[in-house]
Amino acid sequence: MKRFSGFVFAILLASILWRAIPAVEVATAQTAQTPAATVVLPPPDQTQQDAIVKQLPPGPGKDILVNTCSGCHLLSVVTVQRKTEDQWTDSVIEMRGRGAQASDDDLVTLVAYLAKNFGPESAPARVNINNASAIEIAGALGISQEQANAIVDYRAKHGKFKDAEAVKQVPAVDAAKIDAAKAQLDF
Repeated sequence: MKRFSGFVFAILLASILWRAIPAVEVATAQTAQTPAATVVLPPPDQTQQDAIVKQLPPGPGKDILVNTCSGCHLLSVVTVQRKTEDQWTDSVIEMRGRGAQASDDDLVTLVAYLAKNFGPESAPARVNINNASAIEIAGALGISQEQANAIVDYRAKHGKFKDAEAVKQVPAVDAAKIDAAKAQLDF
């Protein structure tokens, strides 16, 4: 059985590395073509981060998620998404390319945790439409980034939404998608 576990681990690691090599080549090519720009993001709000950490499902990978991802962005950016294992693998590889620090073993564990708890079959994420970022809204509602940006812009100009009907009034937003995601909206 131990030999089989090593084999499964080798396959998972090969899957991650197989995707990483082209990503590294593309990143290297892009870096060579474009001047380096320094983007300094503010640290995530610790109070919000702590509340999100308390809601994370237990299991192997939770601590890796918190330690690896919470320094750069709110964990809700991750937890509102529903991705397949392959999609999570791609995201983890991309984040590693952006500077996330974790061992290969930790990344395999992280992908398994994300796929199990935030996969397409897991419960849909809830989002407070009056407080969430555009990225969080897009991930939770399954709408385009442009539509999510329109919601945030409209909210900034017109104030908080009272219900789903008010969200459907935002120009450029697909009302059918809002209807389909009503159960996921908090106000």
